Amino acid sequence: MAFVFYCAISSFIVAFLLLPMLIKLLTKQHLLDIGGRRKIHKGFIPSMGGIAIFVGFVFSISVWIPLSDLAYYRYFCAAMILVIITGLRDDFLPMSPRGKLFMQLLAATMVVWGEGHMSIRITSLCGFLGIYELPLFASYALSIFVIVVITNAFNLIDGLDGLAGLIGLIAFTFLAEWFLMVRDGQNHTWTMGLLLVALIGGIVAFLCYNWHPASIFMGDTGSLLLGFILSVSIIKFLQTSSSPAFVSDYRFSAPLSMAIAFVIIPLFDTGRIFLLRLSQGRSPFLPDKLHIHHLLMRMGLSHSQVTMVMGVLHVLLLGIIYLASQRLSDNFLIPSLVLLCVGLHFLLDYIVNAIFHRRRNRVRESITVVTKE
Repeated sequence: MAFVFYCAISSFIVAFLLLPMLIKLLTKQHLLDIGGRRKIHKGFIPSMGGIAIFVGFVFSISVWIPLSDLAYYRYFCAAMILVIITGLRDDFLPMSPRGKLFMQLLAATMVVWGEGHMSIRITSLCGFLGIYELPLFASYALSIFVIVVITNAFNLIDGLDGLAGLIGLIAFTFLAEWFLMVRDGQNHTWTMGLLLVALIGGIVAFLCYNWHPASIFMGDTGSLLLGFILSVSIIKFLQTSSSPAFVSDYRFSAPLSMAIAFVIIPLFDTGRIFLLRLSQGRSPFLPDKLHIHHLLMRMGLSHSQVTMVMGVLHVLLLGIIYLASQRLSDNFLIPSLVLLCVGLHFLLDYIVNAIFHRRRNRVRESITVVTKE
């Protein structure tokens, strides 16, 4: 395990040392995120902190992972470069939603299409609704769809100091441990585990500068990259779990539910936001302040408290679903998760409306008192 530690610490050191220089350079070049309007932060904060995460990640895997092992993931690595370029371009000069979507589809296609056994895609629904092996076209289409959805869901959760980094850190830690514990006979899972460990080191370094009050944001450069890597690693998790040749003590009875658990907070938040906007007759792509972190801040919680609450909630949900996935099937757990999300949605709306009415009544009482005086 010392080898794994070296992989993480080398990424951490490189990113940690690079971040102060990056902050200084971005500030000097006026590449700053301006606060105000729907944004929570105030003032001018440099963005594109994802550059440091990526540089630390690349340095670590270059040193600690043999090229022969990385060769299996060459399409994945090429797609990551495409995603980081997209994020950089969007942070320098905002891209249209269609342009970003096209680049994401291209990167997802590179990973899913692959080359023979190097293709990373969802090949089975693991018995959910009685479906096991997927037809080739359905496998490609579903895999690309999942990559794009998770990438954008993670991108949308990046709205508060430390939030996206913490959510990503939790998910990647669970996944990295699983990949390192299981062996597929060809060392592919071990290599994926090391890739995620290298990424974890960079994220921890970034959080040292991104925790409230943040000195730098990850920007689309970081959030798109982390979301993309998370989506592909989840698909690799499903691909490995559904393989008939896979035999391990770490095999789940409900792998689809476990895959959802890794991104349950971003998926719930994104799905909730899209449905709310559509129900109000607005475009689901227009920004607003209806995200979970916005609502929690309206309840009076601070930046750090909201981040910690959502992080703890993510760990609890992951832990509960982890235990349930070892005994229960997807046919039971997935409908249960849907009902849970619906219940949480109505609970949030009830709490927010109660707070809104309470504040409105206080304002009315204050106006009444002033009028009487």
